[in-house]
Amino acid sequence: MIFKRKTGRSPLLQTWTAAALLFGSLVFPAGAAWADTAEQVKEVQQMLSQVHINGAGIEKVTANTIDGLIESLHDPYTEYFDEKEWNDFMNSLDLNYAGIGMRLGQDEGGFIAVEVFQGSPALKAGLRRGDYIIAVGGESTAGMKIEQVTGLIRGAEGTDVQIRVKRGNEQIDVTATRGQIHLPVISGGMMEGGIGYLNLDSFSDDADEQFSGMLDLMKKNGMKGLVIDLRDNPGGLLETAKHIAEQFIPEGILIHTRDKDNKDEPLVIKKGRSVSFPVVVLVNENSASASEVLTAALQDYKKAIAVGAKTYGKGSVQALYPLNTGGVLKVTVQEYLSPNKRVVNKAGLQPDVQTEGAVPQLLTGLRAAGLRDIKLEADKHSYTLNGFEFFDAALPTLRADGGVYFPARTLAAVVGEPLAWNDELQGVEIGQGAAKRVFGPSTGFRNENGSGFIELSRFKEQFPQLEWTAGPDKTVLTVKGNGK
Repeated sequence: MIFKRKTGRSPLLQTWTAAALLFGSLVFPAGAAWADTAEQVKEVQQMLSQVHINGAGIEKVTANTIDGLIESLHDPYTEYFDEKEWNDFMNSLDLNYAGIGMRLGQDEGGFIAVEVFQGSPALKAGLRRGDYIIAVGGESTAGMKIEQVTGLIRGAEGTDVQIRVKRGNEQIDVTATRGQIHLPVISGGMMEGGIGYLNLDSFSDDADEQFSGMLDLMKKNGMKGLVIDLRDNPGGLLETAKHIAEQFIPEGILIHTRDKDNKDEPLVIKKGRSVSFPVVVLVNENSASASEVLTAALQDYKKAIAVGAKTYGKGSVQALYPLNTGGVLKVTVQEYLSPNKRVVNKAGLQPDVQTEGAVPQLLTGLRAAGLRDIKLEADKHSYTLNGFEFFDAALPTLRADGGVYFPARTLAAVVGEPLAWNDELQGVEIGQGAAKRVFGPSTGFRNENGSGFIELSRFKEQFPQLEWTAGPDKTVLTVKGNGK
């Protein structure tokens, strides 16, 4: 959610969004009812009456707790933080958490360390990529969900956690001391083929500076196109979104806002820049708030196209008010519209190119940004695309009836063609017009637990530009150009 951080009762300064950690969203409950005093409740009631966009009738609400007042607004984005909740909240904005610095995955063998961060407590303790976590704190992980395992591993900074891992045929016990882990807000760089890729996890305080620095470096290295990945990005500082938009929009309005008095105070872009190469923004159903602000502006000014799925639809702005009686109140004070006055709140943004699936979305975006030659290497727990390794999705390879099968949507995206379901055939159509190819149960298509797969040899017969190899642990797909 977007919100404005304030100092006392000064004019609105900055706008933020609550960020969800990569390893799971933090939950910030409202202040405990037993701690609420009449003085606190009164101050909160007065503040809501003064600034909440729909707070005109709050004075008439009879409530003995802060929770009760907030619930009467039917606004999930207005919240109260005590001191601990506030500190946790601010850490979440910068993607900080207390843990050991390890990315956990799951397969038929159990819970596996798919990535161990450089310089992390996990690495110092001797954990390695590929280790299976079989016990935490003496408790077996058998039968657990992945959220339960990560919950056991995380804990207070400075405390120890005992972990038993299986490495090959050996079981090893390690002890890691939990520390403060800072997840990178921006990652990426230049892919093979000259297309830049920047993944933005949060619009934090310094994300715009990092974005600008990486963008300038890729420009100097001859970047031909850019993909900005905002999928699963719940937002951040509005000022950060504005500064990133300024890299592509010379001047204009970033957003229109509406307060409780229906007054529009547009946020204006001045002295921005423009680029000469194509720009693509990847979005999905979890792209919210500041992500939607940036996407809508780039769409409206035709500076980028959006690829993926309809966004979340978070079009309201929250302001932060430190209270004299203690704690911080986050209040919805405005709604915003795009530069062309498109409604975002509860509506979301439609992508210019609708695509399902994490890997197909990325491939489609890269194609739209100008990438021609593709090399996709699918391992068991990650995939590498033109030299960049990703952990956001699994790309299973099936072996059945003497053939090797790969996900149908990914194959379509690799060759740059649209995919549609053919209900009569119970298969898929790939391509358009006279170039359309059909794959059904008798021509290489297989439905496995609701997911479509195509046998690679049969696919290559129809799309000869695809080259492939499949080993026991890795499948490699290569396409030179679009082959048309």
